[in-house]
Amino acid sequence: MTLTAANPYLERAEQLRGYLIDSRRRIHQHPELSFQEEQTSAFVAGELRSMGYEVQEGIGGYGVRAILRGPRAGRTIALRADMDALPIEEENDLPFRSQHPGVMHACGHDAHTAMLLAAAKALRSDLPNLAGNVVFLFQPAEELPPGGAQAMIAAGALDDPHVDAIFGLHQGVAFDVGKMAIVTGPRSASSDSFHITVIGRGGHAAMPHRTVDPIAVTGLLISALQQVVSRQITPMQPAVLTIGSVHGGTKENVIPDEVTLAGTVRTFDPSVRQEIPRRIDAIAKGITAAHGASYKLDYSLGYPVLINDVDMSALARRAAERVLGPANVVSSDPAMAAEDFSYYLHRAPGAFCSLGVGTRGSGDRPSSHSPRFQLDENGLPFGVAFYLSLVGLYLAEA
Repeated sequence: MTLTAANPYLERAEQLRGYLIDSRRRIHQHPELSFQEEQTSAFVAGELRSMGYEVQEGIGGYGVRAILRGPRAGRTIALRADMDALPIEEENDLPFRSQHPGVMHACGHDAHTAMLLAAAKALRSDLPNLAGNVVFLFQPAEELPPGGAQAMIAAGALDDPHVDAIFGLHQGVAFDVGKMAIVTGPRSASSDSFHITVIGRGGHAAMPHRTVDPIAVTGLLISALQQVVSRQITPMQPAVLTIGSVHGGTKENVIPDEVTLAGTVRTFDPSVRQEIPRRIDAIAKGITAAHGASYKLDYSLGYPVLINDVDMSALARRAAERVLGPANVVSSDPAMAAEDFSYYLHRAPGAFCSLGVGTRGSGDRPSSHSPRFQLDENGLPFGVAFYLSLVGLYLAEA
């Protein structure tokens, strides 16, 4: 996209490209896991203070909050970025690859943080023209439930000043650089987890009739659980039940006493979310009882459905169109991946949007949570420009 004087948001973002990329690469080299973001938090707080911000640290753990109070009264808008990395060994051969073995920014949170820092830097210079307030939230622990959002909210991150609306961005390699995707209504699924222990009676593999084989029972259980979504939930409601872990046994000629399996459930509808654990329990009870085994079920509710506010989604679309043009702001399907940004939307209306960071013409785009995940840094100035456009639009409509 050609930059012109008619697009001041992109021009301002491009002026900060060096700072934006340097910040992202610095964070990428020093990834920290959820609830361990000590260095990242200190870096963010230091940068914000150097810009002249009022900064609070230790918000709900390693969370950081900065407040830009305008000289004139108005509404308060909050912008949020997450800071944590994942327990993944990076496989990219980059000059700024992770320096922490087994830890990687494989979901783009380094870029999220850098974009919000650059937006804070740009907005600081706009202070004399500001009617209202901007709250910048740098959140720990999005990747690991219970997450950092609830703790930051409980610590008052949305209070004093009271936040009237909140927005966030997530990188999306599925979308080309220069595009954004905005969903109205449900955007990210709820994310629940379950663990089942199948309890049998172990013994010699050559004498299975003297045992209650939990491996055989688990095989039947896995097959039956796959039919919860395909045969017991209406096809009009999206849902996913995936078993991602099965453990049992120590040797080929020994039948173990127990087998454990773990999985995740993703839904968009509250009634479906309530129904699935009942179905899982009924299936586990019936199959284990039929074969002389027993079971233990531990079902945990995770992040709720993320629902973008209708009016705030429309506002975000207008802000994005001012930066990218209407043709480059698209709609997309809701994602089964979960996000604890959903908790903020229980407290204030807002929208969570997707920013294109996929290289145009590239067919090889390893997805988030891959050890080969990479994003195109040319997409990041568009995210900064979107924030500038959004803040100006929201506060101007007070």
